[in-house]
Amino acid sequence: MADLQLATAYRIPGYKLDQNGRSTWTYYDVPLIAQGPTSAMSNRQVGMSWGLGFSQNSPKPYNMNEMHKTNQMGIVWVMSGHLETTIQVGEMRRRCPGEGNFVHGHCLHHSTMRSIVPTTTLSLNLTEKVTPTYTFK
Repeated sequence: MADLQLATAYRIPGYKLDQNGRSTWTYYDVPLIAQGPTSAMSNRQVGMSWGLGFSQNSPKPYNMNEMHKTNQMGIVWVMSGHLETTIQVGEMRRRCPGEGNFVHGHCLHHSTMRSIVPTTTLSLNLTEKVTPTYTFK
């Protein structure tokens, strides 16, 4: 049997600004440190605040074209239900429980909760201000 090779980074989807200043999808790498022969985790990430969001879902999507900024950098994980996020270039991605994405505070985006059960999210705000060169430690 081949030796198990632990991942050295967790790749999380998120958005960034492209060369024209529009939000577009990308990936961010979070370095991982081996904790044992079959487990790894990141260094402790300094966070500003966190919170749980609970959203009732609607079969009719309201404000489909509303785009907003958070002006803070963070990570949003889906805990129940589904979350669809559309970014400025028009691409939409749908996430289910256990999936998250990195939020760049200056990127326009729109989130819609689409599911037969309410959508619960866990948000970790990493910075009070947008840090264009933010990297995970």
